[in-house]
Amino acid sequence: MKSALKRSTAAAALVGAAFSALPVLAQDLDDNVIELDDIIVTGTGIPTEVFKSPGSVTVVDAEQIREIPPTSVANLLSDVPGVQVSENDLNRIRIRGEESQRVAIMLDGQRLSDHNRYGTPLLISPTEIERIEIVRGPSSVVSGNRAIGGVVNIITKRGADKPLEVSGTAGYIGSNNGHRAALSAAGTYENFDYRLSYSESDLGDRKTPDGDLVPSSSNDRGLLGFLGYDFGQSYVGFRAQDYHASTEVFTGDPSARINLPKRDLRKYSAFYEGEDLTPWMSMLKFSAYQQKVDREFESSFDIVSPSPFAPNNVVSLSDDDQTTKGFLATANFEFAPGHRSVLGFEYEDDRLETDKTSIVSFASPFVPTQTTLRYVDASIKTYSIYGQHEATFGNFTATAGARYYSVDSDLDEFTVDGVNQPTQSNSDDRWLGSVGLVYNLSDQAILRANISQGYTYPSLSELFLTTTAGGQTVNGNPNLRPETATNYEIGGRIDRGNIVLDAAIFYTEAKDYITTVADPSNPGQLIYDNVDSADSWGFEVAAEFDPGWGGVRPYVVLSNVTREFTYANGFATKDSGTPEWTGTVGLRSDWQAASFGGTWDVFLRGESSSTLEDENGDVVDTGTPTGLNPTSGWTTLNFRGSMELTENARLNLEVNNILDKSYRANDQIPAAGRNISLFVTATF
Repeated sequence: MKSALKRSTAAAALVGAAFSALPVLAQDLDDNVIELDDIIVTGTGIPTEVFKSPGSVTVVDAEQIREIPPTSVANLLSDVPGVQVSENDLNRIRIRGEESQRVAIMLDGQRLSDHNRYGTPLLISPTEIERIEIVRGPSSVVSGNRAIGGVVNIITKRGADKPLEVSGTAGYIGSNNGHRAALSAAGTYENFDYRLSYSESDLGDRKTPDGDLVPSSSNDRGLLGFLGYDFGQSYVGFRAQDYHASTEVFTGDPSARINLPKRDLRKYSAFYEGEDLTPWMSMLKFSAYQQKVDREFESSFDIVSPSPFAPNNVVSLSDDDQTTKGFLATANFEFAPGHRSVLGFEYEDDRLETDKTSIVSFASPFVPTQTTLRYVDASIKTYSIYGQHEATFGNFTATAGARYYSVDSDLDEFTVDGVNQPTQSNSDDRWLGSVGLVYNLSDQAILRANISQGYTYPSLSELFLTTTAGGQTVNGNPNLRPETATNYEIGGRIDRGNIVLDAAIFYTEAKDYITTVADPSNPGQLIYDNVDSADSWGFEVAAEFDPGWGGVRPYVVLSNVTREFTYANGFATKDSGTPEWTGTVGLRSDWQAASFGGTWDVFLRGESSSTLEDENGDVVDTGTPTGLNPTSGWTTLNFRGSMELTENARLNLEVNNILDKSYRANDQIPAAGRNISLFVTATF
C-alpha cells in the first residue's frame, strides 16, 4: 500500500520544524520505503518527479484508485490537501477556497469548459480513470485559462498488458441506496492497444440522520472507447467518450424546485506522442479534439405576495449546446546537460448556443402569463503560446516560464421574442509568468519555492447572456476584464523511508473577481462586474510515519486557509465561506490472514466552522442544517478496507460517518448519515 503522500502528494507547512528533524531521520531504514516517485507534466510542462516539483502537486495514481470504492470522482479526491468537493448538484471542485469556476478541469490534458457561473462539473465515471494529477494554486502559464485555484487533470485508461483483459465492477452505495456498475474489455495485440468500457450509476435520494433529502437523486452513464498504435518511438491514439448525467437538486424549500435533466458530454480526440526523436528533442506531442456539452436546466419558484397582480410563480428553462474544438502542440528539448525546455501552442474555439425561456404567472386571472424567449449564439476563440525552461546548477534547479494569451469573444446573435438585439464583443491579450526554485539538501530532502500567476477569462454567460431565475434577472457585461491572481509559495519535502513529509506555506493575491451588482441601466436587475478581490494565505501538510508498529502507519493530511474577501463597497471580511481547517488523520496498514490479504484504514475527516458574510456584513450561510449557527464544524469517523478474494477478484469496503453525525458544510446540501459502500471487482 502506498503512502498518504503518494495519495496526496501535498504541499504543506511547518517547513522549519520538518527540516530541523533531519538529523533524527538519519537512521538505518527497513525495506518498506515510502516514495514520492510519480512523474507528472501538469504544472511544469516538463516530466518531473513529484518529489522535485517546485509547485504543490498531488498524484492519485492507479494503485491508490484501486484501493478506493469508486462511488464518485469526488471520493478519489477526498484526501487531497486544499481540495473540497461541492455536492449541491453535480460534483465540482474547489481548491484553496477558490470557487470551481476558477479551477481548470481537464480530461487527458484537454480542458473542459462550462459557461454557467457555478463552474465545470466532473463529467466522467470514476471507473474510467487511470490517474488524477492535481496542481494547487495559480497555474495558468502551463495549464491555461481558469487555473486561478489550480488544475485537476483526469487521465483516462488505455489498453492492458495482455491481448484480452475483461474487468467488471459492481457495488452498492449506501448514502443514496444506489449502485454503480462497470464493464470493460481492453488489451494489447502486437502494436495495437485498445479499450472499450461501459459504466452506469443510479442513486436515490440522499439519506441523512434527519431523513431523506427529497428530491436529490441522480444517475449517470458513460461509454469510453480507445485505440492506439505503437510505432516504437512514436505513438498515436484515438479516444471517444460519451457521458450522460442527470440530477434533481435539493433546495430545502418546497416552493423552489430545480432539476438538471440533462448534462451530456460527447468528446472525440486524437493524439500523437513521440519520444527521443532527435538527440535534442525528448518529446513531441500533438492533440486535437472536439467536445459537445448538452445541458438542460429547469427551475420553478413560487412567490407569496399579498397582491393578486404580483407574480406568484416564475419558471426558467434553459437548453444549451456548447461545442468546443481545440488543438494543442508541445515539444520538449534538451539542448545541453542540465537544461530542459518545453514550448507549447494552444488553440480553442468555444461556441455556445442557448435557448432560454422565462414564464411568469400571476394569481389574478386578469393578468396574463408573461413568456419571454431569448436565443444567444456566442463564441470565444483563444490563441496562446507558452514556454518553460529548467536549468540545474549543482544542488539548485530553477524554472522560469511565460505564456502569451490572445482572446476574442463575440455575441454573434441575440434575439428576444424573435427580435434581433445588438451584437457585442470583448477581447484580451496579456503575458503571464512563473518562476520556481528547488534546492536539493540531499537525495531524501528538498526545499522549494515558486511564484506563479493565474488567469480566468469571463464566461460567455457573464459576458453576454441574460438569465432569469427565481424572479431575479442577471445581465451579461461585455466590458468585463479577466480575473487574475499571483501566488507566492515556499515548502519542502522529505522522503527518508519510514517518514515522508510534504509541506508548504502560500500567499495568493487575486483581483477583478466577477460578481453581480445592481444594474444601473435596468432598475431592479443585476449585472456582472469586476468589483471583488481576495487575499488567501495558509499552509498544507501531508505526512506519514512508520514507527515500527507491525506495519501500522499513522498519517495526516491537513490544510489551513484564511481568505480575506473584499467587496465592491470596500467591506472586507475573513468570513468568506471557506473553512480555516480541513483534514484527515488516521491509521492504515496492510493485513494478511491465511490466503487472504488486503488493506485497512481508520480515519477522522473534518473541517472547522465557516461563515459567509455578504457585502453588508450579514451572515448569508453557515455550515449547519439550519444555517443559523456560525460556529459549527464537523468531524466524522470512517473506515476503508480492501480484500483480495482471489488472484482476479477484489472487494472494497467503506463505512462513512460511523457515528451518524448530522452536519452540513457551508454552501452544501446536508451530508449523508452512517452509510456503507461495498464494491467487488473481477479481472480476467
